[in-house]
Amino acid sequence: MRRAAFAQKIHEQNVDFFKNWLCDTTLITVREGLDKILSNSIPFYALKELQLRHSGIKLTASISSEDGSVVRDGIVILIPNFDNPGILEASIKSRAQFVKLIYQSVSCFPTPLYEAYAAITGESLRLDDLSELREFYEHRSQIDLWTAQEFCAYISHCSPEALDFISENPEMDFMSADAKTQQDIVRQLGDLLPGQISCFLLRPDLYERNLAFLKAAILGGAFEITLLDRDNWAQSSLNPKKGMEWAQKKGIEYHPVLDELLLDSPTTPTVSSGYTTPYLEMMLEVIRELGISRENQVKKEAVAASFAKKLMDHKLTPPSQKLADAMATLVRLPESQQGRAKRKG
Repeated sequence: MRRAAFAQKIHEQNVDFFKNWLCDTTLITVREGLDKILSNSIPFYALKELQLRHSGIKLTASISSEDGSVVRDGIVILIPNFDNPGILEASIKSRAQFVKLIYQSVSCFPTPLYEAYAAITGESLRLDDLSELREFYEHRSQIDLWTAQEFCAYISHCSPEALDFISENPEMDFMSADAKTQQDIVRQLGDLLPGQISCFLLRPDLYERNLAFLKAAILGGAFEITLLDRDNWAQSSLNPKKGMEWAQKKGIEYHPVLDELLLDSPTTPTVSSGYTTPYLEMMLEVIRELGISRENQVKKEAVAASFAKKLMDHKLTPPSQKLADAMATLVRLPESQQGRAKRKG
C-alpha cells in the first residue's frame, strides 16, 4: 500500500512537471523537445536515438511552408533555425501542438504527458486519420485471431516482426552502457531493420515484462483461448477483443487506440467537433480508472470519492461534494440508481 502511494505521488509529480513544461513559452529545439518526450518512454539509448532520427525524418516530411516552418491546425509549431540548420535544430513555437504532432508517430507515449496535455488543452490526444500508428493498429485489429506472441507485442508497443528481427540478432546488446556499442547498434538497426518494420514499435523491455504474466494467464486459463498449444504457448490463438478485455482488467498500459478499435471504449472523446471540457475529460478518466461498464456499475460512493479527489487535485473549482456526487450519477446507468444494475466495489 505504501509503495502504491509512493508510485502515485511520483506519477502526480510527473504530471505536474509536464503541465509546467507545456505552459513554458521558452523556445527550445526539436532535439530538446524530443529528448524530453522520449526519455520518458524509451529506456535504451540505442532505441531512443533511432526514434529520434525517425521523428526527424517524419517532421522533415511535414514542412508546410516556403520558409521551412511546420504548421498544424493553422498554428505554427516549428520555426527554422538558420544559424543551426536541420529539422532537429528548429525551434518549437507551440509545445502543445508539437506534442500532438509527435504523438502521431510515437507508440509508447509518456502517460503523465498524455494526462498533462488533456488538463492543459482540454482535449485528449488522438491519432489522426493519416497517422502511421493508426494505420498499423487498424490493420492488426482487423485480423480475427492473434497469436499469444502477437497479442503480447501489441499491448507492449511492439511490432512482432521487429521482435523477431531483434531475436535473430542477439549481438545487439541494448543494455550495454558502452557508448561505442550503442552507436554500433543504432547503425546496425538503421542499416538492417527491414523497411516494413516501423522504428517506433520497439519496446522489447515491455514485451519481456508482459510475457511471463501473459504465459501464466494463458496456461492458467485466465481468459478464453480459441486454440491452446501447451507445447508452444506463444502460438496459441485468441480473439483480440477477449485479449484486450483481459489487458484492460489487469491495468496494462497499452496504446489507447486499441480500446477505440476493439472495445468501443469511451477513453477517446467521440464528439465530432472535437469539443470537450476538463469535466468531461475527468469523467472519462474515472470511467477508465475504475473500469466502469454496463456490466460493472461501481458503487456511487466509490465513484464520487474518485471525483472528489480529482476536483481537489485539478483545482478547477472549490472542493464540492455536491458536484462530485452529480458527476458520479452521470457516469452510471439510470437503472443503477434503483439497484437493478450489476455492481462491483
